[in-house]
Amino acid sequence: MSNLIFISGDFSSGSTLLFTLFRKTGEYYCLYEPLHEKLLEYLLWPLQVDEHHFFVENYFTEFKGFRKIPELFNPEWGTQNLYLPPTARADDLYRYFSYLIGTAFGQSAKVLLKENRITFRLGWIRANFPYAKIIHIYRDKQAQWNSVVRRVQAHLGREDVGQGEVTFEGFRMASWCEDLKSIFPQLDAKHFQTGYERFCKLWELSYAENQRYADISIDYWALTHDFEVTFERIRNCIGGNFDIPSLKQFVIPPEKQKPLERHPSGIRRHIQNVFEKIGRKYSKTVLLTRSLLQGRNNLVKNLLNPRSRQKSR
Repeated sequence: MSNLIFISGDFSSGSTLLFTLFRKTGEYYCLYEPLHEKLLEYLLWPLQVDEHHFFVENYFTEFKGFRKIPELFNPEWGTQNLYLPPTARADDLYRYFSYLIGTAFGQSAKVLLKENRITFRLGWIRANFPYAKIIHIYRDKQAQWNSVVRRVQAHLGREDVGQGEVTFEGFRMASWCEDLKSIFPQLDAKHFQTGYERFCKLWELSYAENQRYADISIDYWALTHDFEVTFERIRNCIGGNFDIPSLKQFVIPPEKQKPLERHPSGIRRHIQNVFEKIGRKYSKTVLLTRSLLQGRNNLVKNLLNPRSRQKSR
């Protein structure tokens, strides 16, 4: 039995569903996307839950009381140097993960971290946390692309979000490719004509890297259509005594999910969006003030970066 688990998967692969299922078992202390570049903002003002993330009330509840995070966290982990080989020296990242894991073990005998930004760092994760189990979740390439585009369209409120271009920045796709192309030159924009073509290559490399290091790989379609058999595979891999049939109520297959609205309307939605904007402005102002006073230039740079407003999750 493993008491430490990492969930790895692409954006829009079903990783939040898997995270939610482990949360619902009540056996694991679950930390959501600890490398998210906006984590410090979200700890000040909670992120509004996406419509399609069912049965989630607050992504970051379990971070409460982790007082050292502002001191240890570096937002650049979410967007830069996305590849780490097994032998890499990344002392600050190791210290941060060790703090999170150690503090979480103070709350529970079992700990889980869900993070979409560790795919090309899994060799490093395996080398530095050898007793952890890594669960990989993946989704059909076309279905994942469709989901990414729909979510960006809903977020920006328009049909054309640049998805036809190789520079498409939905979930920072182009930025990821640019960051990784020194290791994987096949991701260079010059090799592609469309955003979908570039996405496909990134998907293939991500899948291969996860297959190389994960203890088990789970297909999102199988998880949502043959749940009990699929989750039993996970339990056989990691151990545990949770009641699998009771978790099935939290799984909604894609074809039964309400489509995302590209032009959401209604007074309730308008009020939610207003409060979200107020909260984002407040959290950024507080963080910017703190960062300037502490001389943390990397945080200041991240907060002032216009790209930080793009859909990154």
